[in-house]
Amino acid sequence: MKSIKKIIIFILLISNGKPNPPFNINEKLEFSVNFNSINVGKAELNVNSLELINNKQTYLVSFLANTEGLADRLFKIRDSIELWIDEKEFYTHKVNKIINEGLYKKKTKITFNYDDSIAVIKDNEKIKLPFRSWDPFSMFYYLRTIQLMNENILAFDYFNGKKKINYKLIVSGKEEIKSKIGSFNCYIVKPFHQGKSLLKNEGDMKIWISDSEKRLPIKIQIKMKFGSMKLDLISVN
Repeated sequence: MKSIKKIIIFILLISNGKPNPPFNINEKLEFSVNFNSINVGKAELNVNSLELINNKQTYLVSFLANTEGLADRLFKIRDSIELWIDEKEFYTHKVNKIINEGLYKKKTKITFNYDDSIAVIKDNEKIKLPFRSWDPFSMFYYLRTIQLMNENILAFDYFNGKKKINYKLIVSGKEEIKSKIGSFNCYIVKPFHQGKSLLKNEGDMKIWISDSEKRLPIKIQIKMKFGSMKLDLISVN
């Protein structure tokens, strides 16, 4: 009975017309990045503009992360991700990723054409794609548009350029978080995949989203085998 109730709640959430999202063009969220309580750099999420992709209106959002100081000399990170997400339903229409982490370097470019049910990757290679893809970043913006509830379980599909990944999120409770921009009551959201963490390194991930009008990501924590990575929101434009 409990599971049926959760499914009904989720259907109501995705079927009801949504009000205007709690973010605007030019919104900029800045985070401090700490590893094992040591500041190692900064990251930011930006809502840059509205653009048409395959005649669909989308938000162009970007994520930038880079190390600083000693951490930059020991293990340089320069990650840049651009994502075009649907203006109304927030699934992914296009993604460009440039990942530079130490010696690891990777570029990913995918354009989704949902009218033709295909994804175009690399040198115009076309792959059948009979589902909508919610990249973890587009999922994040979608979460900001709905009312979260304790014990909610939400399901998403994601195409990473190679294969389809089914992942879920569970709202596991609420907690007050004190930050540089104030104190917030936050919902705790945990992603998982096939009963395990969504992350390849088997780390545990938590996202604290404020129970406020803006539904801000106040804190993101990733516990890994060799330590803990934490992103704290320090500035909102």
